[in-house]
Amino acid sequence: MTIWLPDITDSKQPAYRAIAEAIADAIRQGRLRPGDRLPTHRLLADLLGVNVSTVTRAYREAARRRLLGGEVGRGTYVLGVASEAALFAREKRPEGGVIDLSPNTPPALLRDPDLAAALGGIDEREAARLLHYPATADALQHAHAAAGWLGRRGVGAQADSIVVCAGAQHAMDSAISAFQEIDEVGCEPLVYPGLKAAARRWRRRLHPMAMDGEGVTPGAFEAACRAGVRLAVLSPTLHNPTTATMSLERRQRLVEIARRHDVVIVEEDVYGLLPEHAPPPLAALAPERVLYLTGLSKTVAPGLRIGYLVVPPRLRERMRDASHHTAWYVSPISAALATRWLADGTAWRRLLAQRRELAARHRLCARHLERFAWRGVPHCPHVWLDLPPGGSPTLARQALAAGVVVVPSAVFAVGRATDDGVRISLGAATDRASLAEAFARLAALPAGQRES
Repeated sequence: MTIWLPDITDSKQPAYRAIAEAIADAIRQGRLRPGDRLPTHRLLADLLGVNVSTVTRAYREAARRRLLGGEVGRGTYVLGVASEAALFAREKRPEGGVIDLSPNTPPALLRDPDLAAALGGIDEREAARLLHYPATADALQHAHAAAGWLGRRGVGAQADSIVVCAGAQHAMDSAISAFQEIDEVGCEPLVYPGLKAAARRWRRRLHPMAMDGEGVTPGAFEAACRAGVRLAVLSPTLHNPTTATMSLERRQRLVEIARRHDVVIVEEDVYGLLPEHAPPPLAALAPERVLYLTGLSKTVAPGLRIGYLVVPPRLRERMRDASHHTAWYVSPISAALATRWLADGTAWRRLLAQRRELAARHRLCARHLERFAWRGVPHCPHVWLDLPPGGSPTLARQALAAGVVVVPSAVFAVGRATDDGVRISLGAATDRASLAEAFARLAALPAGQRES
């Protein structure tokens, strides 16, 4: 726990707001760092001479500002500039000589002829239609295009089972919200930040299940099911952040356990099409109980905020209200662009180009980071550096001092995660030269290197 005490004696604001402001000031000044754990509500109340409810309200206000985050059994932690929220906060992006490898984005293009051509091909009549509310026929057209794309991944979904969303995160939010009666959701001990955000939004407790090199282990999944978990979120292919991919045998074992305990699985598969030969998704092995979600931002273009949620027949009634509500979040222009690119092959061509670029960036990683214990495969958009327990905050601070931003495990951790490390996003660098420079800086750091 961090020894920190706010001074609110001269504040003219309500006590709870003064405490929240003091937290914000301490983070800005570096006196509170990302990952620091704050005093308990009761302890801080005793130290300040205020009611416990005042501290609770202050922490809630700070959490609303995305300064703090909390997990059951872990306490209240500083998110600050390296938090899951700050990964998406444009105003906190480093500038100047800092190379930011924190956002998990596909490699960017300096020019995009595909978008220019698509926009130039829209005539006045079509443009006018896209600026009005979408019609039912439009939604069906988008779903049919999505079905063809999902078929490339081995998901045999019919158009009426696909909910078109405003990105994969929106699809995750919709899936979690549909199970109002469930308080606890099984997941990996390290998860992508969007799942933690969705769980907080819908007041779900996350139940971490142990992983090995392939992902969640059958023993951990079985134990969670016996403990009462009836909804689990899994990322079997190119797991974010560890890069783990489950074998077919592992997937089959988890599906068998889910059937035995009648557990519903939400499969997050936004990277599923990046490997040339990935095992079939869980949705292909157990279509009756897997809600499958993916999107186009990680494979086609980061600004193309279109996601797809495939709903099993027995759960469609549950999702009916969410589907109707979700439709209004989808931009007609983005949906039309996605549908066009899926139909004319542009989306697949862009994905293949990304495979080639990521493979080249992995070769840079292998060349520069050989002194680190790192994990990754050629078409994964990120790599994971394994570190000794407690090593990630030190390495992240050293990296930032050297002008490189990486993401420590605390941002991904659910409960007391046993694996420590940092995630490096290969696509975040503007070009290979910038990535090579970032790797050279990291290679010079003392923390995290293999012992000779």
